[in-house]
Amino acid sequence: METTITLTGKLADLFRIDAQREGVPLDVLAARRLEENVLLWRIRTAAPEDETRELHRLLRRQKSGTLTEPERAQLLALIDSRELLAAQRLEDLGALARLRGLPVRELMNQLGIRPIPVS
Repeated sequence: METTITLTGKLADLFRIDAQREGVPLDVLAARRLEENVLLWRIRTAAPEDETRELHRLLRRQKSGTLTEPERAQLLALIDSRELLAAQRLEDLGALARLRGLPVRELMNQLGIRPIPVS
């Protein structure tokens, strides 16, 4: 599928300058920037706030020993969902790092993403 986007004024000038600096055609640069933005959006998109609150509530109940069997099933489903999101985020970080020609750790530092310490 092909889409045409018309850039004018300063934005067009900036894209032309960046494309020349990177030694790539304008359409390649535009496609790369769009892909980077999609990856950044997915990397920075957190789980829904209500889901996070529910996960924390269930974890507290588990820790206190008051988790019911239906809540346990819900907790496991939430944890599975979070693990899938984390795996997708890691894939997206790798893809963005490759696009930018950076090691993943350096990209994480640039984005302010810190690994969770393992205790």
